[in-house]
Amino acid sequence: MKELDILLTRYVRERLPSAEAAERTTFTEFLELPDPDIAGYLLAGVEPSEPRLAALCRSILAQP
Repeated sequence: MKELDILLTRYVRERLPSAEAAERTTFTEFLELPDPDIAGYLLAGVEPSEPRLAALCRSILAQP
């Protein structure tokens, strides 16, 4: 999905270079989720039950 590509690319460019190791690990785990789950979290407003993933999604969505 193009929308996901835009959100994730923006996050990788703007946030990931300065992210701590734990956030980088969480991001790697996040990318291993099924595409429909990722789309739900980033496009449909579904919040992950896992606190680390929820924080990551907020960080991804906060990128300008």
